Amino acid sequence: MMCGTSIFGRPGKRLDSLRILLLFELIIRFSFGTVLIHADSSEREGIRPIADPGRPRYAATEPVKLDGSKSYDPDNSGTLSYTWRQKGGPSVVMTNANTATPTISGFLQTDEIQTCEFELAVSNGALTSLPNNVKVIIVPTLNEVTMVLENPAFDPEKPTIVYFGGGDCKIGLPNQSWNFPVWSSEANIVWSSKANIIDFPYGYVPDVNSVDPLTYYRYGDIIIVYLSALAPDYRQPIQTMGWSTGGQPAADVGLRLNMDYQDARYAVNRVTFLDATGICRDYSESIRRFLDSSVDGESCWIDNYVSTLTGTHLMRHLSFHPNVLNIGFEVMNHELARQWYGNSITNIDTENFNHGVIAGAYWSVIGPGKNLQLASTPDAKTYIFKWHGQASAGYMDFYDEPNHPGRLPEPVTLVGPVDAGYHNGVVLTCRASENVVGYQLLFGADSYRVIDYDIISDTSDPPDEVITSLPFEETWWTVRIRDQYGSSIYADPRCLDAHILSLPVENLATGKRYGYIQDAIDDCVSGDEIIITERSLIGTHHYSLRK
Repeated sequence: MMCGTSIFGRPGKRLDSLRILLLFELIIRFSFGTVLIHADSSEREGIRPIADPGRPRYAATEPVKLDGSKSYDPDNSGTLSYTWRQKGGPSVVMTNANTATPTISGFLQTDEIQTCEFELAVSNGALTSLPNNVKVIIVPTLNEVTMVLENPAFDPEKPTIVYFGGGDCKIGLPNQSWNFPVWSSEANIVWSSKANIIDFPYGYVPDVNSVDPLTYYRYGDIIIVYLSALAPDYRQPIQTMGWSTGGQPAADVGLRLNMDYQDARYAVNRVTFLDATGICRDYSESIRRFLDSSVDGESCWIDNYVSTLTGTHLMRHLSFHPNVLNIGFEVMNHELARQWYGNSITNIDTENFNHGVIAGAYWSVIGPGKNLQLASTPDAKTYIFKWHGQASAGYMDFYDEPNHPGRLPEPVTLVGPVDAGYHNGVVLTCRASENVVGYQLLFGADSYRVIDYDIISDTSDPPDEVITSLPFEETWWTVRIRDQYGSSIYADPRCLDAHILSLPVENLATGKRYGYIQDAIDDCVSGDEIIITERSLIGTHHYSLRK
């Protein structure tokens, strides 16, 4: 992801798509400077082309295409030609081997994961690249494919939710789709507009020959083949959910993708249990393994919603687990957990932070707390809350505050760059959040890989260090906060470059300067005038927005 028109604080936003709702009169004047661009016409000679065979692919029986189209010639000295060959693995069929995108077919599945390796070399007519390799992973023989995408089309820019409905502790029953009418149509619209929704409305079955516990790993195979075909460079989070019996495949898909394939593009970093109690499976081992299945540094966590009691009539209890976010319900009803969770995306009683006593869609892959990383507390049930009410109305409170007092950290709101009063110096900070003991200012080169960011400062209050230089031409920055138990959350990173560091946005009334226009708008009052100075070749533009 590139900075785009980054003064607007939203990567990739163009000026003509900026929509601002003003409750006051505001005039914005753009004053564009000039930029001199000098192009060096000298060319380097004798540089080999670079072969890029693309990302690994996953296959079942259908053909897949490799993609070498990102191969390039640094000195543009000739049109590239492509040569592919198979280097290893079971024999398959390759067609169009002299193009950028050959097709691989003839896969023969077995009970094991198999790997084919292919080599690409490119030539500009004078020099040939060093070879580069890519793998095609053949998944084991699949269960019957009953997967459905509930959206009109898969969107690789949205996160993905994989949902399994209820069953009889062994097989998933039909007519248990994600949009089964257990929550409002408004909620369904919101979920499907913000995430890709995958479910299994025709049911599901355990893996062949699996016994005690039954396993459902093959659905992980189905999902990775599907995602690999539609989103070979996928970088959005994936969340699995299971209601009742569906908790078993929800857990097993996460385990399969994270432990057997270990591909960060398709890793599951959270599993949601919707009244998936110990009646069908003792989840202790599944939870332990999933929480230990981090892929490429991204930690995993689980939230658990329990709306019925389990156990004998002499000792009935709620199926709470250590090391996860547990939610109980005042009303005992097996369907309530999934009804409540679905409606929580639009329920006014679950939209507010509530001082850290909050759950449901708020922490999902589409919620304001989507970047939460739950603390590792293997010997403690730190966070346990309780819902008082029905599926669409009520309130959240502690389940047992004296014994389980944990409150979750409030999502981060970034502020900055802010004028620090120093020449060429700014402060990158955030608003104070509730339930927080530490703030880390982070810099990185990739908008998605926050786990790899450098820690610039680590303080008990919002960052106030003056920044005068950047480590990358386009630097991404964010603030990560943590609570006393170790749970953390960060804001979606913002892009920062030398121009933004110069604070090109100014409120003439206050004299205050900003890096992003949205920060200036949030901070201004009626009658203020904001000037934005942008380096451009397109001239001067004036925009006026009035109440």
